Amino acid sequence: MPKNTDSNVHKEIEDLVTDLRSTLVTKRLKAVKELGKLKTDLAVEPLVYTLNDRSKEVRCAAVEAIGLINPANLADLIVYLAKDKSADVRLRVAHALGSNTTDLSVDTLMILVRDQKDEVANMAAKSLSKNPTGSLALLIRLFADNSWKLRSRAAAAVTRMGKVATEALKVALEDSDSNIRFWAITCLGHLRDRSNSKLLVTGLNDKDPGVRIAALRALRELGDPNIASMLFEALSQPSDRVRDLVYEILKDFGTHSIPYLMDSLSNEFWMGRSLAAQALTDMGADAVAPLVSALESQDKERRYWAIKILGKMREKTAYAAIKKFLSDPDPEIRMAALESMGYYLDTESIPNLIERFMDPAWVVRKHAARAVTAFAHKAVPFLIKSLKSEEEDVRYWALRSLGDLKPIGIFPVLVKLFTDRSWTIRKTTSDVLSEYGEDALMELTALAADSIESETKYWVLRSLGKIKSKISLPLLFRALDDESESIMDAAQKALSNYGEEIIDDLFALFKSEKRRLLESVCNTFQRMDAKIVVPKLCRNLGKFDEQISYWIRRTLCGFKKDSREEILKLLQSKSEEIRRQAVICLGQFGFEEDAKHVLPLLKDESWPTRIAAAEALGELGDPISVSHLTESLEDEDEDLAMASMISLGKIGDERAVPGLISTLHHESWALKFQAIRILGEMRVNRAFIDLLRLLDEDTLDLKTHIIGALSRISHAKCYDELKKRFEKEKDSEVKMAYIEAFAEIGNKDILSLIVKVAREGNENREERRAAIRALGKMHAIEGKNVLLAALREKDAVINREALSALELILDRDEFNRTEKAITEARKKQEAFTVAFNTGMSNMRTNNYTEAEKHLKEAVKINPRASYVYSALGNLYYKTGRLIDSTKAYVMATGLSPQDVTLKLNLGMVYYRRRAYKEAVGMFESVLSVAGPKSQQGDYSAKMINKIKSEIKK
Repeated sequence: MPKNTDSNVHKEIEDLVTDLRSTLVTKRLKAVKELGKLKTDLAVEPLVYTLNDRSKEVRCAAVEAIGLINPANLADLIVYLAKDKSADVRLRVAHALGSNTTDLSVDTLMILVRDQKDEVANMAAKSLSKNPTGSLALLIRLFADNSWKLRSRAAAAVTRMGKVATEALKVALEDSDSNIRFWAITCLGHLRDRSNSKLLVTGLNDKDPGVRIAALRALRELGDPNIASMLFEALSQPSDRVRDLVYEILKDFGTHSIPYLMDSLSNEFWMGRSLAAQALTDMGADAVAPLVSALESQDKERRYWAIKILGKMREKTAYAAIKKFLSDPDPEIRMAALESMGYYLDTESIPNLIERFMDPAWVVRKHAARAVTAFAHKAVPFLIKSLKSEEEDVRYWALRSLGDLKPIGIFPVLVKLFTDRSWTIRKTTSDVLSEYGEDALMELTALAADSIESETKYWVLRSLGKIKSKISLPLLFRALDDESESIMDAAQKALSNYGEEIIDDLFALFKSEKRRLLESVCNTFQRMDAKIVVPKLCRNLGKFDEQISYWIRRTLCGFKKDSREEILKLLQSKSEEIRRQAVICLGQFGFEEDAKHVLPLLKDESWPTRIAAAEALGELGDPISVSHLTESLEDEDEDLAMASMISLGKIGDERAVPGLISTLHHESWALKFQAIRILGEMRVNRAFIDLLRLLDEDTLDLKTHIIGALSRISHAKCYDELKKRFEKEKDSEVKMAYIEAFAEIGNKDILSLIVKVAREGNENREERRAAIRALGKMHAIEGKNVLLAALREKDAVINREALSALELILDRDEFNRTEKAITEARKKQEAFTVAFNTGMSNMRTNNYTEAEKHLKEAVKINPRASYVYSALGNLYYKTGRLIDSTKAYVMATGLSPQDVTLKLNLGMVYYRRRAYKEAVGMFESVLSVAGPKSQQGDYSAKMINKIKSEIKK
């Protein structure tokens, strides 16, 4: 600008100063701008005056004007405006101070760099970058600040300083604060000076992962391929982010990094191997030669990734080598080869891929199916042919592949698989056909209508349900009443898929009289979404007959939580039947707190609703309802009183006791019975006197129930009172009730009496059983011998009761030994019986040799059985072996000396042997025992006379 003469400048300034005092903002603003354009120190003083102008536009223009003039004391003039409320003013201050290098300017800018407005702070950082000498150290210190924005601004400012900041940044790399090292490395990277490469590489070994990542980013910006080997060492770092950046850099370096990437294919980390493979794939043709060489490597991981990479690249020169790997011993190598073959899409390889459907490894079979699917329609003929294979795995994966491809016109082939011997194949066929949608509908519907086999029909219905076509509905509805449970189950699952569109049709089936169909409809509803089923059913609850209401309630039980809110609304219905049904529903699946909603209905105008409310309150079990139910006990309606009493018993609250005791004097037998039962279950001590008085009345056949209730109450005087009455009791059934009551009370004083009843001599079998059970229940070791004796009896029922009682009395080991002994004794007895019966059977058929063999076996098992010796004596007598017969009869009479018949037989054997003395002795013994008037005595007398006459001769 040409230099004005002092007079002209003064004159112009005077004119502008006059305008500065104008009340018009625009006039003052124009004057400030003109003063700035003069760029003379003479304009500074009037401009300073405008720095306090009430208009921020004027203040902004004043700062800009003073900045243009740039007086020596610029910082002193405008520094206080760094705290101006207007961000625009602070922005101009930051810009103006950029041309001033004083310490005051630097300090002010360091304050503004923390400004809340990003524009102001960024401008302050930009201005600081113009003064490296005064601000560089301060900016580097900001690298450690807690605010990321502040650290980022400081780094941007340092980066703008260029190479001037290099030395200071190198020093910052040694700082102990990881944030300072991070941003120092970042700034060095932004400088893009390759001479700093080695310095940045040292950052790869920093202990902080963030610093290592910053070093990698900086190295990537430098782009120096000579550091590839150093970068490769960084792959040992455990951080995935570090490895990601390393591979990105190596990829950028191109052919320089291929050797290192090939080595990375053997990295211990899968992510590292994957990233190296991706980098090599992106390099394309440059990486082919080393990858082909890697196919012959002894390193499994290198071979694996080389196969995958070459397959992705569709490298033709490697095709033959990769194809050989389909039969490699290692499943992972086979899997990689299959994946690669899917990229080549050579039709001739499809049979080789299908062979892998029989691979021992499941994951290899899965990859083989994927590879075949990649061939699309070209693979269909091969897959259809594979469906006839004898191998289940081949058929399965071929079927899965066809399902993925969905070729047209193969329905006749697929439906034949519904009769396949493998369940897996049948299920997969159903899934595949359902994926075709309505294209397969006609074929499936015809098959379902014509099919006789339930197995085929099941899978067809399953497919139809997934297709969800209305054409199939009649068929599915008919199947709900099929004789086969599997068909019904398939129809239920299928219809549940239709959702809201069939609800009305399903509901109409509730009118049926077929139980099986009704159960099936109920199950179908319960398989559907509650949001669509519950509102519909609740709207119909109570509007039809009791049967339909029952099945609605039965269905709603499957949606307990979802139904509750709808049912509560129905309690306010004007319809008596709807209210009753709603109450019943709450009783079935409501919560305890729902009792407050049911209580008002105890006073409902409809008696069926009142009864339902009383029953529901018992099911809900809320004690709040006790007082209301107690009041209902006095209702004239006996059914309501009965329902209330049963509910009070279920709740079991003590407040109900007075009402229950008073009911003991009611005329109704049923009410008395329930009161007795409930008082016993609740163990109400104060009911003892009333129950005892009722017991003495001996009316209405309630004795056994009263005795049972008294035993459960276990009053202190209960045992004595019951014992008095037991001793006078004649009725067997009542006596059994007393015995069971004594067992419940557990007083040991009664044991002697119970043991007496349990003994074998008691002719009343039921009383014995009750006594035996009582011994077990009382754990009475005193009854052990009686019970062991009962085990030896022939009565199986008594045996079973005794064994159960012993199990309660004896400890586990002793009972196991006893049970084992009993089992062995029974086996021995069974063997004895078989041997004896077989011997007698052979004897009756004159097969004396076999008869003797089996009878001796029976004697060996039970040498105390006299009748076996008698049988042997008889056998020997018939066969003329009189000495053996004598021995047998002697043993028999020794075991059973009271048996007159055995002695008579022994006497006859002695007679035949001419042992007259012994014979006479036996006959005299019989005569003395049997008496002369008995048949045996008369026969013995005759034989004695006969022997005497023979002796005389």
